[in-house]
Amino acid sequence: MVRLFVTRLPALLILICSCLELRADVIDWLYDVEVPVATQSVPDTRAAAARAFSTVLTRVTGLKAIPRNPLLAGALRNPERFYARYRFVRKESGVKNIVDHEMVFEVSFDPRAVQDLVRSAALPIWSANRPRILAWIVLEEGSSNVVASDDTSPWVRTIRARSRDRGLLVQLPLMDLEDHERISGSTILGGFSEQILRASERYAAQYVLTTRIWKDAGGLWRGAGALMFEGRQTNFAHEGETIGEVCTGVLDAVADELVQRFVVFGLHTEGVSIWVSGITSALEYGALLRYLQSLEFIDRVDVAEVSVNQVRMVVHTRSTLGRLSELLYSDGVLTKDANKNSAFDSNQYVWRGEP
Repeated sequence: MVRLFVTRLPALLILICSCLELRADVIDWLYDVEVPVATQSVPDTRAAAARAFSTVLTRVTGLKAIPRNPLLAGALRNPERFYARYRFVRKESGVKNIVDHEMVFEVSFDPRAVQDLVRSAALPIWSANRPRILAWIVLEEGSSNVVASDDTSPWVRTIRARSRDRGLLVQLPLMDLEDHERISGSTILGGFSEQILRASERYAAQYVLTTRIWKDAGGLWRGAGALMFEGRQTNFAHEGETIGEVCTGVLDAVADELVQRFVVFGLHTEGVSIWVSGITSALEYGALLRYLQSLEFIDRVDVAEVSVNQVRMVVHTRSTLGRLSELLYSDGVLTKDANKNSAFDSNQYVWRGEP
């Protein structure tokens, strides 16, 4: 069970967060899935393909559970219609001190075909441009060390696997000499937000996740922590029978928080006019057009008006104007026009260059 609540960070911490030059990253593996498979037989392959396709739909929509309406049920029964390529490979199991290889079904789905299905099924859509999350995680089991990026423990592999399944860009710290000088397990356990955020600056992540994991006196695993971003902090708690269950619950809570901010959901596409200044050449004009057309939450872009240093475009999207502005700002490619302060000017942007 996950419990969440939101608090505000002190003004100093807001300054620390806002002074970083942050941009979202484009996930290049969003439509690529690996699924263990017993054999290459038709039944095993079909079952593995359905699991892989369900994972892709979760990544693209942000939904942990995909609804089974007739359109989606038919797609899951015949996912090969959405293949770009696939193959069977044997990979090491990844279990320490055990030499073994398992059969893996690797499949890449066609992004355009998947997006068309999502729109037809009236599901939400989450852009592949997603924020990076730096995760400071402490397991209280004998010692209280911060988990490093080179840790290969089974429960850390669970964190990586669940992050990938939910389409999250989660980064563990290096815990090199510089990190050890700035932060420790006690810093995380004590919730020293200012110190944590200062130690996080070198990673330039948009979100900072802190998590404490421990086993209580009754043998139940528990996890508690906070997700810090833009002067806000979402706190959460989770419990489970295993450490893997707790890690999964924590990452699901993080994914659900991001979905609330970035997913676009609407049944009808509408044309929204936006004005973009800072365009000084044909190359920049072309780059702006390519950028807007690459965003999954924009179905079509029409150029309405071109003037000196400014372009007016009509973007066709299921998003509201407010959500559209938030999504465009999150990439750092377009910023708010400082000369426009009215709420009615929220569709005025300044071009900062290609991502």
